Amino acid sequence: MDINYYDEHQEEFEAVKLALKGEMERIWGSMLKKSGDSLDDEATYLNLFEELQYTFSPSSFSKLTPSQDLDEDKIAAFVARTRGYKHGITIKCRPGRPQKWLKGRIKPLEDAEGTNLCWIDTATIVHIGAGQQFDDQYYLTVTTQTGQSYRVNELRLPGLLLEAAQDSLFRALDSTTGGNF
Repeated sequence: MDINYYDEHQEEFEAVKLALKGEMERIWGSMLKKSGDSLDDEATYLNLFEELQYTFSPSSFSKLTPSQDLDEDKIAAFVARTRGYKHGITIKCRPGRPQKWLKGRIKPLEDAEGTNLCWIDTATIVHIGAGQQFDDQYYLTVTTQTGQSYRVNELRLPGLLLEAAQDSLFRALDSTTGGNF
């Protein structure tokens, strides 16, 4: 699978995005109108994109208007491109200091208004893995020396993006400047 597929097929990417915006308008149009928001605002589009992302399948794209013919590989590439090839991984470090901190969540693994947010000392990580949230939706995990496991990415991942996300996690752990990966 080439997660960069849509870098070379910009027109196709825009056609899929336009059809998806039509579906978002159908679902959330009245809410958007009331709030004064627009799908032309990238932050609004991305927020609603994440609300729908776990429902993406070849059949869901074939039901869009106009119909889009996407297999699982193209769906994963579309998700990756839409997210700017980021996987919701955040690491913090200070120049000249060896300690790095990886953003994580303890149970519940979904956002609980900050009550489950923690920062993990990367020197204590002994295992990197993944958990499954929904059908073909995954998240990255780390386990520390204490045996505690944490979810360490904010975004749900289609199975085909799991390896790319793990590569991003390794890049994040190797980072000397921190950032979002």
